[in-house]
Amino acid sequence: MASSRLNKRPRLTDRNSNIQSQGPPPSQRNGDTRYYDPDQDADERRRVRRELRDLNRELNDSRGEFMQSGNDGLYKTVEKANEIFVQVKQTSDATIDSRLLVNAADLSHKKTAQLALGDSSAGIDVDEFVSKCISFMHRGPTNATGTPRGTQGRRGRTRQSQRDPYASDEDEGDAMNWDHLGRAACFPHNARPVVPGWLLGPLSVQKRARQMTQRTAREAIDPENAVKPIELQQGDLGQQDSVNLTQTCSEINKLLGNTQKERERKAERKLQNIENPTEDQLRGVFDECGIADDGGIPLFAFCIDPHSFGQSVENLFYVSFLVRDGTVGISTDSRQLPTLHPSNPYAPSEAQRQGIQKHQAVFSLDYETWEQLIKVFNIKKPIIPHREEIEGETGMSWV
Repeated sequence: MASSRLNKRPRLTDRNSNIQSQGPPPSQRNGDTRYYDPDQDADERRRVRRELRDLNRELNDSRGEFMQSGNDGLYKTVEKANEIFVQVKQTSDATIDSRLLVNAADLSHKKTAQLALGDSSAGIDVDEFVSKCISFMHRGPTNATGTPRGTQGRRGRTRQSQRDPYASDEDEGDAMNWDHLGRAACFPHNARPVVPGWLLGPLSVQKRARQMTQRTAREAIDPENAVKPIELQQGDLGQQDSVNLTQTCSEINKLLGNTQKERERKAERKLQNIENPTEDQLRGVFDECGIADDGGIPLFAFCIDPHSFGQSVENLFYVSFLVRDGTVGISTDSRQLPTLHPSNPYAPSEAQRQGIQKHQAVFSLDYETWEQLIKVFNIKKPIIPHREEIEGETGMSWV
């Protein structure tokens, strides 16, 4: 029995422990609480955290002012942060101070770059805009209707009472009121154009009733009355349009020549009754007879149809073909207004020998200009006869 007792292992409680006892740090054992004090007064901690938050909020709200060259607000902010940091004795409180220091360093870097390179930025500062939006949403009401009522309000107060007063702001989650920002910023500055009510359509959609057709027996086709379809070749597809275009251009060319001759004879008869006419008298006779002082017909008076804007454009289109073929020439009178003259086209060899070149010009005519030309030239009746409007075939309506 004595030998068994000697060979028995000693108990754990009897062994010498080689684990160091966990006691307070040396600074706390020595009474040094300059940098860390777990027993710091709660009221003092609240005051320090509030001052750091206010200083950080002031820095974010005054970024534009601090960015100016002669402003020393950034320097004063750092000095104020150093004074408050002396009273920081907890790690969670030090994170708020470090966040403030990071924001101040970032703003200092931007200000240095602006002073060195100049203010060449366009638009707004994104960081400043986001920080001000966050501050605005934090200061907004809890919700749209104010304080919650009933069970939700009691639960909210319970959660707020159980919340750690020393917890960091990052543990709060997204506590920003987005509805408050939307009502204050989006609706007053809505850039949506005003839409008339008649563009929105009816509020109720009426479903059309499908018409039921009664089926009838198919009629028998008599083979003796069948008509063979006309066979069209590739060249017949545009033949009708080309024939109409050529015929219309020829009629307009003849009309221009007859109009010029008739108005020249009319002007000569009136000038025979005037002895030694002056330039003003000559111009008055030419205007009365509807002819230019260079002997041509004014382009606008000849092509403009006061009854149809579309046919006025078509008349200019037809005249352009006559000018291209050389049967009609364009000149300008003493007022620098375009006039039309009948002419004979040159043969290709003759035009090449004389060095005659063709020049292309684009003339645009809108509805307002068409109305002004009618008033300026006092056009009552078109020289080119008004053509009958051809109504296009319309398809069947949807059912």
